[in-house]
Amino acid sequence: MEGIQVISRAAAILREVGARPDGLSLGKLAAATGLARSTVQRIVDALEMEHLVQAGTGGVRPGWGLRRLGELPGSGIAQELRAALFELFEATHETIDLSTLSAGEVLFMDRFLSDQPVRAVPAVGTTYPAYTMSTGKALLSCLSDVEIEKLYGGAPLQRLTDNSVASVAELLAQLEGIRHGAFAYDLEEHALGKCAIGLPLGMHNGVLLAVSVVLPTVRFDSQRTIIEAGLQRCVQRCRQQLGMPPAA
Repeated sequence: MEGIQVISRAAAILREVGARPDGLSLGKLAAATGLARSTVQRIVDALEMEHLVQAGTGGVRPGWGLRRLGELPGSGIAQELRAALFELFEATHETIDLSTLSAGEVLFMDRFLSDQPVRAVPAVGTTYPAYTMSTGKALLSCLSDVEIEKLYGGAPLQRLTDNSVASVAELLAQLEGIRHGAFAYDLEEHALGKCAIGLPLGMHNGVLLAVSVVLPTVRFDSQRTIIEAGLQRCVQRCRQQLGMPPAA
């Protein structure tokens, strides 16, 4: 019976998270479900391990695993783009992410994990500033400089490694390049040993979208050309699938 009770509590939390996809604090989840905050914390930690929720400074929100389950019966952006993302996965065999941006945080909408013995696997329960990630930079490039200043101009940028962007001015310079067709790079900027390359898809029905390929640093140089070519094909196919004009 204890196992059934845990499942019931987890289901209650998932219902609340699904009803408020913009994010709920642990306290609000506890109040909404009638559970103790410590119980909510334990269940959220377990659900995040399975990618069913994503916890960050914006609260607890649906994870890419829950979004995938929710889209099985019907249509959705991630489902529409899954074939194109899988094609990119087959071309690279690296981790592929489809992401969006919410309140300055990267939210993963879908993901294919690398099937290689040495791979870049996302850390559960950890959030990173968008400007330290290739997919984050790709998403931020869809915003104006004024919006970027509002997000990050009030305080020094947090640097997670020595390679992280050091200033808003440096970030804006990178974003300007991405707007003009350059790739978005994460060269061990959010974690040592991991790199990533991304491209923006742009805005579709009010949702910002970007695709990225994440891989171990040891394979970056040898795989870079293959990944960049695959990303360009993927973005064109995704935009075509969503009825968006071809990328410039």
